[in-house]
Amino acid sequence: MTKDELIAKLKQLHNEEELAIPIYTKHLESTFFLSRIKPKDQEEIKEILLTLAMESEVHARMFEAAIKKVQESERNVY
Repeated sequence: MTKDELIAKLKQLHNEEELAIPIYTKHLESTFFLSRIKPKDQEEIKEILLTLAMESEVHARMFEAAIKKVQESERNVY
């Protein structure tokens, strides 16, 4: 894999993580309001989704760091 191919793939993965974050957090309250899910279960679901969002943020930062490292590298084949 060339440097450019690796950078393109890392950018794609970074974008996917960035897109996932709002999916985990957006409209939680309104979705629960309209659902018949018990409040206790709603809290558990909310905690899980917020954990996923935080993990996605960490992943996005890791991809950013990897992109920077590859871009700054002299190496062209990975």
